[in-house]
Amino acid sequence: MNTQLLLLSAFVGWCGTPWPRRWPFPWPPPPDPNPWMSKVIGVIGGLAGGWAVSSMAGGDALLATVVGAWVGSVFFNEVAGLAAGGLKR
Repeated sequence: MNTQLLLLSAFVGWCGTPWPRRWPFPWPPPPDPNPWMSKVIGVIGGLAGGWAVSSMAGGDALLATVVGAWVGSVFFNEVAGLAAGGLKR
């Protein structure tokens, strides 16, 4: 994975749109009182997802890396929301 794809993955993780969660269960976690923590978790998830998909694609696949970074960002933020007690309603 080259430096440009690494930076793009971090950017996608930073700007990742949260999942809309329109289904009734599980309940969405409460809003994070510290939005910077969500951004940092998103960057870490974006880097992890971008790296994993880029490794599986076997090269510098731009679209696959962006999608993997977005999915990683959303996944890491969901796990963090659940770990923070998002289902305690």
